[in-house]
Amino acid sequence: MKTQLSQLLDSNLGQGYIVASETLNIGEKAERIAKQAKNAQDENGEFAKMFASNIEQWMHEIADMAQKSIDRQLEKVEA
Repeated sequence: MKTQLSQLLDSNLGQGYIVASETLNIGEKAERIAKQAKNAQDENGEFAKMFASNIEQWMHEIADMAQKSIDRQLEKVEA
């Protein structure tokens, strides 16, 4: 995630802070799962590598969606 919690704290999101904070948590968790899936690809057999590769891709997609949501929240404040 390119956004850090400190950025949310420094912004003037008001009530939107709660949504942005929870979205940030979702994105960070997705990135952690993707990292674990990447590590599993290096350790296991071919089927496990394919499965872990899919999980890694899905988690990065979730993290990207979470980041886009935070970006929209921050754009509203800056506008």
